[in-house]
Amino acid sequence: MKKNLTIILLLLVCAFIFACSSESYFQIGTSWVDNNLKMVYIDSCKAKLSTVRIDSTPTYNQGTILVGKYNDVNTIKPDEKLTGLIKAHSYLEISAPSLSTDLENDAVFDSLVMEMRFSGFYMGDTLNHNMRLFVHQLQERIKLDAVVGTEVYYNTTSFQYDPVPLAEASFPIRPGNTAWGMSIDGGIPIDPVRVRLPDALGQEMFDKILNKEDEFDKSDNFLDYFKGLALVAGDEVETIVAFNADTTFKINLYYHVEEIFKTDKVITFSINTANQFNNITSDRTGTNLLAEAFKDNENEIDSYMTGNQSFIAAGDGLYTKIEFPNLHDILLTSTYGIIERATLEVRPVYGTYQEYTTLPSSLVIYASSLSGEAQSLTDSQGQTQTGNLVIDPQFWDNTFYSFDVTAFVQDQISAPESQKMALTLKFSDNEMKNSTQRLVIGNSDHLIEIGNIVYYNRIKLHLYYNMYNEKN
Repeated sequence: MKKNLTIILLLLVCAFIFACSSESYFQIGTSWVDNNLKMVYIDSCKAKLSTVRIDSTPTYNQGTILVGKYNDVNTIKPDEKLTGLIKAHSYLEISAPSLSTDLENDAVFDSLVMEMRFSGFYMGDTLNHNMRLFVHQLQERIKLDAVVGTEVYYNTTSFQYDPVPLAEASFPIRPGNTAWGMSIDGGIPIDPVRVRLPDALGQEMFDKILNKEDEFDKSDNFLDYFKGLALVAGDEVETIVAFNADTTFKINLYYHVEEIFKTDKVITFSINTANQFNNITSDRTGTNLLAEAFKDNENEIDSYMTGNQSFIAAGDGLYTKIEFPNLHDILLTSTYGIIERATLEVRPVYGTYQEYTTLPSSLVIYASSLSGEAQSLTDSQGQTQTGNLVIDPQFWDNTFYSFDVTAFVQDQISAPESQKMALTLKFSDNEMKNSTQRLVIGNSDHLIEIGNIVYYNRIKLHLYYNMYNEKN
């Protein structure tokens, strides 16, 4: 029994010596003082949050048509404006139809109808308001100057369109149960949104096809003739909604042939997805995100200047930068030590979600260098972290996104100033380009008082620190 105990003790001593020699551990000073291992939990490391804005965001070829308007305010403090008045409208290039056979001489035009389906994304009240949609014809082709080299369309890009709309329509917004074109019970397909375009335009197109005119001979000829469409919401609209920019978007030219029996037929125009993009703008009037606020640091503003909160916004490009200025102070607590585990909790601000703006299901976190190079943080399986959203429907203070930042903190705690990095929080590239999703995050000092209840919603770094030779 004594022999076995001796072997166990020797193994423990060897393991302890090996652990203390690992490169993951750091040392201050040169002397070693015998002391027991102590695990310390630290949650007082403050995070410095900033909102960073991007000049423009590419929004083309994303498979999404965004249309509408939303006034972004805190729902429990309506006088507090968040990211401002957000507006979105979409530009579409329509492809000439593929005509495999000639039209019959006795063919008769019936109607020209645009149809599209909701994609599922929305921002704003979808129950009490209809979507009023205007369809305008473009007056110039969706084509950039050849000097640019490649055609890229941003949220700030626009093209001239006829101010007099071709058509308008008003319809209920039902994005939640039409994402797949099916009803809630999955049984009866829900019809797409249909907008009838002018009969005069349809008849004109029909005649050109019937007479084999040049406009339908080549793709370029057609685009010179019919340059495309702009979809714009009415001024009274209070919601931004998304439609699919894919094969479900169609412009159908219906006609019939009088044979023995009447035969209904259709010619379908499709969307050129490569040249479809969304124009997204924000009016920051009355918010803390006015251009003047960014003046001192051009494109970055400290969260203390924006109500102790930071912002992520897709479409017009805002993201959150996170720094830990006093992280290095942990080194002063002991001679030897290691960060065993580090977890970052990001808490959305109460009142900025729930009703009309749902929380994004995921966030992407990056480590960014001073030179601007960014690398996504992965979990223990090497997968990109997406935040592990926890929703507490009863106590909103306990709703948060969680990230494992152990490797990042271990690296940064002793890194020289020239190699310091920050964390960056964004939505996925896809969401940043094809939605107006946004998130409001509380900094280390954030709080909201509502009656006798205080909601803190503070970002927090949880550190678990193995400490040796604690200083007196």
